[in-house]
Amino acid sequence: SVFLGAKRGLRDFTKLVVVKRLHERFAIDAVTVEMFLDEARLAARLSNPHVVQTYEVGEVDGAPYLTMEYLEGQPLSRLLRVMTKAGQVMPLSIAVRIFSDVLEGLQHAHTLRDFDGTSLNVIHRDISPGNIFLTYDGHAKLLDFGVARARTHVHQTLAGVVKGKLAYLAPEVARSQTYDHRADLWGIGIVMWESLAGERLFKAESDAATLGNVLH
Repeated sequence: SVFLGAKRGLRDFTKLVVVKRLHERFAIDAVTVEMFLDEARLAARLSNPHVVQTYEVGEVDGAPYLTMEYLEGQPLSRLLRVMTKAGQVMPLSIAVRIFSDVLEGLQHAHTLRDFDGTSLNVIHRDISPGNIFLTYDGHAKLLDFGVARARTHVHQTLAGVVKGKLAYLAPEVARSQTYDHRADLWGIGIVMWESLAGERLFKAESDAATLGNVLH
């Protein structure tokens, strides 16, 4: 569950924040809780202007939560839908700015290291227009590391379990083969193509057909 909150301080200081916590029906599942805590541990380490910022990780009555920055703007997915409906495509100059920002944020995640200098091997695994946010003041930010994979994660994805949106999966991910950070770059490449072409690349009428397009 996601809520809008207000962080209050001295002399009527108020800052809007986003509070993310597990819904009660999921909080009793140990695997789900561990996945949420994995996200929290990773989010707390990420610090880049083009990655959504996490301010606090805590627990209330046994339920973990994240406090994150509140962003004013729109997801790229909504902008693309509006432009497609209007028969427009994204100007190249705007696309360059957006994806330069996103790639900078992704580079930060991919090169993130532990306190002892060991690479954390972070892979986002869910690159899509819905996880790229455009703020009204002209910045692009990468969202939602909820299905990201990192070396420090306690919970590991079971073999055969594919995470991420089908139309943006790299073929090796869809086949449940070994993959690395290049799978994220593949996803970014698809989003860039769709933004400039004004149409979907691999999306088909069914999930099976979409997966077939990705694999072949």
